[in-house]
Amino acid sequence: MAHAPHTPARYGCQEAREDAELVMGNRATAEVRGLFDGHLRGCRDCRQMNRLLYAVYEGPVVPQAPVATPGVTPGLAEEKEFHSILRRMRDEKPAPWYHTFTLRAGVGVLACSAAALALSLAGVTPASLGFTSDDDASAASGVARADIGGTGGSLVGDSGERSSIRHAAQAYGRVVGGSAVMVDSDGDASRSSTFEVGTRFEVDANESLQIGLLGKMVANATPGSKVTWVKGSASLVELQIDQGMIAVRYDRDASDPILQVRTPTAVIRVVGTVFTVQVEEGEGSAVSVLRGQVEILDPATNQTVAEVESGDRYDVAKGNYDTVGRFEVQSALPISMDAAAGGSLEARVPSSWHVPGLPTDLKSRTLAYVPERSRTGVIEGPSIRVMGTGGAPARGSSALPVPQPEPLPVKPPARRVENDGDDIIADLMKGAATARRKELIAALANCRDLYATNDTRYLAATCIGKFLGEYDDHPLAAEAYLLRGMLRMDYALDYKTAEMDLKTYLRRAPNGRQVEKAHYRLWLSATEDGRISVALERARAYLDAYPNGRFVGKIIQRFPELKSSL
Repeated sequence: MAHAPHTPARYGCQEAREDAELVMGNRATAEVRGLFDGHLRGCRDCRQMNRLLYAVYEGPVVPQAPVATPGVTPGLAEEKEFHSILRRMRDEKPAPWYHTFTLRAGVGVLACSAAALALSLAGVTPASLGFTSDDDASAASGVARADIGGTGGSLVGDSGERSSIRHAAQAYGRVVGGSAVMVDSDGDASRSSTFEVGTRFEVDANESLQIGLLGKMVANATPGSKVTWVKGSASLVELQIDQGMIAVRYDRDASDPILQVRTPTAVIRVVGTVFTVQVEEGEGSAVSVLRGQVEILDPATNQTVAEVESGDRYDVAKGNYDTVGRFEVQSALPISMDAAAGGSLEARVPSSWHVPGLPTDLKSRTLAYVPERSRTGVIEGPSIRVMGTGGAPARGSSALPVPQPEPLPVKPPARRVENDGDDIIADLMKGAATARRKELIAALANCRDLYATNDTRYLAATCIGKFLGEYDDHPLAAEAYLLRGMLRMDYALDYKTAEMDLKTYLRRAPNGRQVEKAHYRLWLSATEDGRISVALERARAYLDAYPNGRFVGKIIQRFPELKSSL
């Protein structure tokens, strides 16, 4: 198994500032430059110091001629872009707290002087008004910095920057579906559906694995894949894939961490997109992009090797481009979410994905019409045969138990009434109600079966939508809201809408068999969405109601401070 390049035990601010002059003078080795750049990405203070030092060395930035101009050294366009980014960061960056504090302190001193003069003339002293020192306010202005280098997963944002990951309870991933051999950072096997940074996954040859990370991204690993969650912080999330294929959807906000996927031959840098990464022994790495854009870096020098646009597939070993095929689309479909459909999951290929050769007609945007690439790399025509990522349906690990139908009441003997058809009408109505109930149970079981299998789970949303459209008024239809709420949490990452469905289930089935799971999902939604105060309140309510419940261990794992309340 390939490993990430060796990193020294410590490369901190002191080492970075000692190497700054070597880097700016182009006298640093590639290894030193890589360590220096990596430290700057995680240390805001050193970035500011580097900008000041660069300004002293270089002076004002003078626009350079374009790269295309004859006689101009290649790379000046990149330098211009870099300087423009630095200027934009400087303009958009909020003023440091000490600048604001100094300005306010100056204004405050003048105001206090004027007030003291007025009060002294009136015979009033500051002590009589109860004025106190502002030491507490100044002490509260300290800030924490993110630890991007370690695998401990510090999730505190850089000073002055509001991170979307705001609590250590979010520093966990979750198995959404499927199964794999899970080994934690200490080398111990784990059977929990919750995991931390450093966990390694080895997916079975007949299974696929779907995971959620930090409440911000969802990934699908194909059968036989080997994946490791290397880093997780407010600035950077890094995965390493040594074998197989992983498809990732990351709907990133501006304050969310950057995602990197490391392979034995490349580093894929992502700021928000849908893409796949494939690693095969003896064939190197390949990156396919369905939405957005990714940047491929050399793992040794951290220099850009290629940029891959949506609809393209890049072979790192061969250095050539191709178009995405059915295998890549098929691997990513279980995590699809069409933003144009109002946040609902779609069975078809989302309209936001760019798949060359796929018809523009919405009815034809299905996997059957996606061109298939052969082993030689040639794109073949569409085929109607559709299979799961493993060649056969995988066994889902999160299947819900099938509810057993309640025994039907024994029909009493028909009452004889002369010249009256009420008994016949009543029998017909009972028969119709019984038939409708059987149809409902079968339709709900079909949606539940789709949800239970990884390769068909994305089809469950359409099934549930049709089910509610026909049976929403029936008392037994409440479970469909629970299924839809879990789908919206796990794949659409739409926590607010998911909570509406979960609360609808609790309101319509207050004594249902899945009430405990619904309360647990409400807590999990608030935790992964970063609403920690709400999550704590729901956790306490769950522990009070279910002190020996199935999910007590998961709640205590995220919030150890609640252990004393048991």
